[in-house]
Amino acid sequence: MIALFVALGGASYAAVKIPKNSVGNTQLRKDAVTSAKVKDRSLLATDFKTGQLPRGATGATGAAGATGATGATGVTGPAGPTFAFTYTGGSGGISGSYVSVVDQSFTVPRAGRIAFTFSGRFLQTGGAPRVNCITKGTDDVSAAPVTYSGELTATGESAQIPIVGNFAAAAGVNRIVIECNTTVGDSVNIGGWQLNGVLTDP
Repeated sequence: MIALFVALGGASYAAVKIPKNSVGNTQLRKDAVTSAKVKDRSLLATDFKTGQLPRGATGATGAAGATGATGATGVTGPAGPTFAFTYTGGSGGISGSYVSVVDQSFTVPRAGRIAFTFSGRFLQTGGAPRVNCITKGTDDVSAAPVTYSGELTATGESAQIPIVGNFAAAAGVNRIVIECNTTVGDSVNIGGWQLNGVLTDP
């Protein structure tokens, strides 16, 4: 009876006197917690020391994604037509009234402006002439200021007259006219000329 009382009293003492959450590392004996006492799949990766859990093998490379659709290519506009010309000539004489030194027609591929340069050489053949030139284009308005030379007083004296101008050109056939005259009673010969032009934007 005495032995039974002591045995039961000791067990009751232990159950009553051990506070809740009072058992820690100090109270646990080495190897006291075994696999059988750990609930399956209850531990997390954070419960293990860094480097304790082995890294899994690298997975196979995934299949390449489909190539995205190619963006639309911008459409290049057609190149605008270009046009240029060079004409030469020179013969005949001028005495007093206006004479057409240049009367040239040409065909352009589109509407725009014709920018031109003219250079004409005139030789004195009588008196002391002064050469005056006017220029018209397809639009039938003056294509350049009136151009003139100084007096040619010596026999055979020559003057080079430059003209720079432009005029509106329509698509198709166009025309440029350069007319020159001299003072009344005086005369010159047309020694030669050159006319250059290019089509520009309107």
